[in-house]
Amino acid sequence: MNFININIFIDRIEFYIFNVENNEKRVIMSDTIVIPKSFQIGDKLNYLRKFLIMLVQKYNIKKSNIVIEDAIGIDIIDIVKVEGIVEEVFSNCGVIICK
Repeated sequence: MNFININIFIDRIEFYIFNVENNEKRVIMSDTIVIPKSFQIGDKLNYLRKFLIMLVQKYNIKKSNIVIEDAIGIDIIDIVKVEGIVEEVFSNCGVIICK
């Protein structure tokens, strides 16, 4: 079964995709999605939505874990919107969200 661990920051999303079989964890991919600063919030969310849907479909992800950066400061509204998009995509794709 494939899992994704997502860390949400102000300017990027770091993710790790891994597979667990027979109690063995194997990393398939780890990367960063850089959120373009020049985009308005709606365009940023659309960009992330498309990218995450592609990841879920390509790697057949079944479970996820979402972590938000601790020191988010004044940008909390944008972080909450990004978290909402991530959760929406996973819910629509049938990915179980573990908290």
